[in-house]
Amino acid sequence: MIIVPFRVEGKYFKKMIKLYCQLFEVDAAGMEQQFKHHSTYPQFEGYLAIVGEEVAGYVYGYSSEKGQYYHELLSRHLHRNREWMENCMELVELGVHPDYRGKGIAKRLMGILLQNRREERAVLTTRKDNQSAIDFYHSQDWKTLRDGFFPNVPHEYIIMGKTLSRKDRSR
Repeated sequence: MIIVPFRVEGKYFKKMIKLYCQLFEVDAAGMEQQFKHHSTYPQFEGYLAIVGEEVAGYVYGYSSEKGQYYHELLSRHLHRNREWMENCMELVELGVHPDYRGKGIAKRLMGILLQNRREERAVLTTRKDNQSAIDFYHSQDWKTLRDGFFPNVPHEYIIMGKTLSRKDRSR
């Protein structure tokens, strides 16, 4: 397995979209446009885990800033914990192909992403019914900031946060 930087113009981009759509059962065209849009955000950074010529996993995030859709959404739902949205990055996507789960790929991808960040904290959302993801994030020192909200979709989500240590931010 090798880890390569995520690039929307890269040769693995379409394969990453295919994996994302397989994991989340969504439309490829809409996700391709969303990922391309996210890649224009400040301090966008992402990585792909490649096995052979296939994408086994992916991760990306960017600096969260006022005016961005998710920044505003999370700020509204964090109420008394809005400080989490100051000087933070959003871990936007993390996924691993089912055939490669349990092999440390998610941990490695997230570790590489977080070690290069300049922000003081990170936030993410995950579906409340995705207990394996919640357990994984808790094992990586993420804590639940908001247990249950509906971000304009029919599924309930939770908001999680992690304080990034100086070691994480050693760029």
